[in-house]
Amino acid sequence: MTRRLTALAVVLLLVATACGGSSDPNADKGGITVARPLAYSLTGDVALDYRVEMDLAMTTTFGDSFRALDPSMPGSMLMTMEFEMLTGYRISDGEEPGTYRVTMDVRDLKLGDGNVTMGSEKLDFSDLPQSQLNEVLDQQVVEVSYIITDQGEVLSMEIAGVPIDVSGILGGTSSGSATGQMFGPQLPEGPVNIGDTWTTVSEEQLPGMDPIVTEQTHTITGREEKNGYDTWVIKTEASTGAYTITWNDLVAMAEQLGGIGELGIDESMPPAFTMSMRSSPTGSTTYTWFAPDLGVTVAQDTTAHVAMTMEMAGLPNTGGRAVGMSMDGSTRMYMELER
Repeated sequence: MTRRLTALAVVLLLVATACGGSSDPNADKGGITVARPLAYSLTGDVALDYRVEMDLAMTTTFGDSFRALDPSMPGSMLMTMEFEMLTGYRISDGEEPGTYRVTMDVRDLKLGDGNVTMGSEKLDFSDLPQSQLNEVLDQQVVEVSYIITDQGEVLSMEIAGVPIDVSGILGGTSSGSATGQMFGPQLPEGPVNIGDTWTTVSEEQLPGMDPIVTEQTHTITGREEKNGYDTWVIKTEASTGAYTITWNDLVAMAEQLGGIGELGIDESMPPAFTMSMRSSPTGSTTYTWFAPDLGVTVAQDTTAHVAMTMEMAGLPNTGGRAVGMSMDGSTRMYMELER
């Protein structure tokens, strides 16, 4: 039971590490530029493929009451992981004028260095067979699609065919967890130039939960050649407010997505089981290399930090006590256009 709950905590943290940040690229302004509108080129059938590299590091600290479940359990666990994948976006015209349907798929998953360390025990999973990784990918990935404008504003979203109430930027929290801001930030209306700033706000309403609010400030920091493209560099500073996920929230979410098994959660939990996971406010920074003439993101560099606490009650052999743990993690993601 203890190991299964630890795995659940890891899954939840991976879902929560959504927003990003990065190192400053010192963009070159490249001389005089002229103010111009920015928009994604989405007309007709468009296919964009991005090679994504991600590094993850997470430390989980177990409270004394949690370790009472298993006296042999160390006080903390460290997990590190490196992997890459190909993320594709298939874009077609939406039903309404000026809207577009974006369908995302993930494939070609490859795992680099990675291990879990608990006390003196160390599990290395960087040598897992590719066939096993493909099996995991087939089991976990569901189809995600959006209806957006050519500025990147999300009008609606579906996960596995189930509508999710989401507004604002194509990114934010769980909708952007796998790929930072998807293929770029929400762009402003009207002409902009080097040095200009705009803000966006997203509210993501997942089943059974209060809205998760993300605020972003975008600044065009300069002009730079990137992978042979003439790009404008957009720096995005993002902050997501604190939020809480309970066991009932997860059950409600799972019911809409086709069953609790879809979230990888054990359906045999005790009837009295309760859980509350609270995410502290998080901040992030993302750099996007956007090619204005092509209307496409060429590359994106993202890092993020997350801090969470989890408390559970109603578990067997706990004497009625609540047990808890805290998690502190960071991610870095870099993606480049492959088309």
